[in-house]
Amino acid sequence: MYNYFHKISYRTLKAGLFILALIYTSAYAQDLHRIDSLNQLLNTQSGINQVETYIELAIEYADFDNARSLEYIETAFSVASQFQDSVKIVEAGRIKGQLLRRLDRMDEAIQLFESLLPTARKRNLTHDLKSILNSLALAYTWKADYNKALDLNFQSLIIREQEGDKAEISIALHNIGLVYFRLKNYEKAVEYYQRALDYKKQVNDTYDMDRLLINIGLCYNNLNRYEEAKAIIEEAQQLCADQCSDEILIEIQFGLGVTHFGLGEYEKSKSNFEESLRISESTDNHRFTGESLFYLGKLELVNENFKGAEELFIKAEKISLDYGFNQLLINVYKEYSNLYAKLKDYEKVSLFQNKYIALKDSLIGEELVKNIAQIQTRFEERQNIATIANKEEELARQRTLNVAIGIIALLSALLVFVLYRNNKAIKHVNSALADAKSVIEHQNIELQSQADRLQLAVDKATADLKVVNNSLRKVNEELDNFIYKTSHDIRGPLASLKGICNVALMDVHDPLALEYLQKLDDTASLLNRILTRLLIINQINRSAISKEKLNLEKIVDDIILLETKKGLPPRLVFERDIQQNIDFYSDDSLVRIILENLIDNAVRFYNDSQRINPFVNIRIWVDGNDLQISVVDNGIGVADVDSEKIFQMFSRASDRSNTGGLGLYLVKQAVERLGGKVGLSRNAQEHTEFTVTLPLELPMEVLVQYEA
Repeated sequence: MYNYFHKISYRTLKAGLFILALIYTSAYAQDLHRIDSLNQLLNTQSGINQVETYIELAIEYADFDNARSLEYIETAFSVASQFQDSVKIVEAGRIKGQLLRRLDRMDEAIQLFESLLPTARKRNLTHDLKSILNSLALAYTWKADYNKALDLNFQSLIIREQEGDKAEISIALHNIGLVYFRLKNYEKAVEYYQRALDYKKQVNDTYDMDRLLINIGLCYNNLNRYEEAKAIIEEAQQLCADQCSDEILIEIQFGLGVTHFGLGEYEKSKSNFEESLRISESTDNHRFTGESLFYLGKLELVNENFKGAEELFIKAEKISLDYGFNQLLINVYKEYSNLYAKLKDYEKVSLFQNKYIALKDSLIGEELVKNIAQIQTRFEERQNIATIANKEEELARQRTLNVAIGIIALLSALLVFVLYRNNKAIKHVNSALADAKSVIEHQNIELQSQADRLQLAVDKATADLKVVNNSLRKVNEELDNFIYKTSHDIRGPLASLKGICNVALMDVHDPLALEYLQKLDDTASLLNRILTRLLIINQINRSAISKEKLNLEKIVDDIILLETKKGLPPRLVFERDIQQNIDFYSDDSLVRIILENLIDNAVRFYNDSQRINPFVNIRIWVDGNDLQISVVDNGIGVADVDSEKIFQMFSRASDRSNTGGLGLYLVKQAVERLGGKVGLSRNAQEHTEFTVTLPLELPMEVLVQYEA
């Protein structure tokens, strides 16, 4: 960003460099002569006029005496607040918040930034607003509040894109990549980091490029691409050469430490982490102090120095708790569990596993995943709408003119054709009417005779049909009773079998025997699931239909929570589009069976390719008197089988099915029981789509049919 800053005034230059120093913790040299001049100027001023000078002094002290800098900026903020100068309040408050964040006083910084945002927006203080959004997003990132961080970063990106400054767009993209990195979505992080790098290259902006290259290297580490990671981190090291700041040196040593750890080069890794720890402690960089201690503890764990590992993890945990580094704390709890498992202290293993699960669920749960997906979707929709609008605007006039000309020509030709056809048709009709009259009279006599014969046949067929229906009803009832009794009778021995397997798995130590016992236990579990599905079939066929108003959002939430607890595939996200305030009256248990099996089917057959981010899209809306349900996924798809055959009992579309081919059969049975229809298709993107149509209110014939 060198060229950009040389185009603006001295004061803006200093403020801009200060902002970047706080965001990226890079330093610039002090100017003692200017500090003396500012102090002399301060003695000649009073009231609101002093605010500007206090701000300048805070900027000058920022990089070598943070405590003194904070004193000056707090004074500036206090004076601006006293005189209710909203512009100065925002400017001084923004710098104060950045200092607090730099000193790891995250909660105070967040509270201050949140209070400044409304005023910055209302007064259209774009320069301060961009800086506040960036700084607040970074604070939330280190607090592991990722949905807020991502939303704020996208707001910042939108403002910068509207201004068209590619260097600043690169900053926002870099910060978005950091959020995805913390969310462990490393492919998405690399995507945004690479976009940021491309923008920098377009404007020949080398500022902070070394940190950007390091971050890409850290992503490669987590994607197990260690050689690429090492190459790009060393490129960053060469970029700044002997001019590297302490902050960059910390990140280079830390990144190389992770790389060597992944490659199994533990001595090199230890040397890197010890160096990053040394620099971090000397510069009061608490975050990397904690990260370096954590990895040194992992190295001690590899070397089975359990005491040393425990001491290092305790230090890392304390830093995490003191400064609110929640992501680091999650990692520490996980390694505690590994440590105590090796020491066979299972009480502590359980303690830290529970802490790990509780903290992780509170920070990266299903609600966060949903919010992240919604934020990303909103931003992408904004981009798509803008692109479409630009193209449509160019074609609008020509399209309108062409349509008008075409309509006029079509109407003229149609009018001439209609007049000609009408005249000709009238003549034919008059002639045909006379002939038709006599033919109809003869046909009426013949039809009456045929009707009498048909009535006799219908009466006989109706009597036969009643006999057949009674027989079928009896057979169906016997079949339902057989399924119900058999399923219950088998479940008892099956439960005993699983219990024996579980006991044997704990007591037997022979590897081959353990393998056979595990297979036997898995087979018993599969059989249990199939029996459960058979009981559900019995429930669908025999249970009374209960008509009540259903909350579809809650039903979908319950099912997604259940899928999450069972364990979701890597990177899979749920996308939901449910129309609000739907008046839908139906049977709760049958509707849940439909949605649960369709969603579970989409999750189970996800695409495990690393190049694809799997998703399940759930749409529910009202169409006339019907409720429409669509479940779309980009999974492995359904084999080329008949769309009706796929819903038959025991029909399996993939070898990955573990329900015996009953899931889609349950869906069809439940849908038909409610008077609806279900279908399977491939949409325009070649994704698998199941569609269900249900009446908004249970039709009377469904209730009457059951009562009959």
